[in-house]
Amino acid sequence: MAESGEFQWRWPLIMALLWLLVMLSAIAVVDSTHKSRIKLNQLELAKRMTNGYQVAWGQYLLEQSTLASYNRVETTAKKQLKMKAPAANELVIIK
Repeated sequence: MAESGEFQWRWPLIMALLWLLVMLSAIAVVDSTHKSRIKLNQLELAKRMTNGYQVAWGQYLLEQSTLASYNRVETTAKKQLKMKAPAANELVIIK
């Protein structure tokens, strides 16, 4: 009979402990999900920034190739700097 009374005393304690463990587990799941969503948002932001940087880099490369083209350099030299190609009698060859 002592065992039955002892078991009745332990039963609410075991149930309270199990309930506490379930609640702690639920809170841990919520916290883990929240942190995971924050990290996912940061990853998406980083991907968008990377794509923007790649677009800007492509535009800069295109601009550089346009500005450095032989035809543009020659035209700018003729118009702004008043330069011209030397005539054959103006060339000096040094050996």
